[in-house]
Amino acid sequence: MDKETLRPLLLDILRKSPQTHLHAIETEIRRLREDYTRGDSLALSELVWELLVQGVLAPGKNSLNLNLPFVHVTGYGARCLDEGSIIAHDPEGYVRRLIEHTEGKADRFTVETAREAALCFTAGRYQGTVVMLGRAAEHMFDLLLNSILESRRREGKGTKRLEAAGRGPKARYREIRRFLSSRGELAASFKELEPRIATLDSVILLSRTETGEPRLPVIDGERARGYLLLFPEACRSVHRLIEILDRKRPA
Repeated sequence: MDKETLRPLLLDILRKSPQTHLHAIETEIRRLREDYTRGDSLALSELVWELLVQGVLAPGKNSLNLNLPFVHVTGYGARCLDEGSIIAHDPEGYVRRLIEHTEGKADRFTVETAREAALCFTAGRYQGTVVMLGRAAEHMFDLLLNSILESRRREGKGTKRLEAAGRGPKARYREIRRFLSSRGELAASFKELEPRIATLDSVILLSRTETGEPRLPVIDGERARGYLLLFPEACRSVHRLIEILDRKRPA
């Protein structure tokens, strides 16, 4: 069994038994899956260590068993499990959620960049998480801006102001926002969706200066997890706006 198959089994077991030990986890997986073999124990051990590094688990079960192989779900881990946000600790589950949220519209670059962001998160590399999410967010704005420019050209309207915004995050988002806020059906939809779309702008600003130069973000695990979890909904919102723009194409 690979780690991607084992991970959701492990997370389900931790939901039911937040104070446990490695051998009990292994026994439960053997009960659930006939294809679990002795060789899979190394992959399971790696997953447990990943959750320890991420702060979802900590060593010990009670005052009499304070060390490994006993483990317990931390307060942070319990919040993740209760909120369903443990998905951030499951890269393949996270990618599936992204694809489902966008109804399959997320392209390969978006999917693979988001996967890399989730992998960085599970490794505790929160700066890498935000940098990768920032690249994916820029790509989403590229798609939206291209759709806007096509719409303007079809209408015989100028595009110079939108094109002149360049790669600077604030100027670019300002021009996108100005256009979407003044366009009838688009304006109503954008008003509803903007709080989610603004998440993309926020994550870009963490890894870019106002003029578009790269910088290392200052970020902790909680904020990185928040941006990671908000990203699929932001992508879905962008694709909804693109759909409205595309409906205005001549038959």
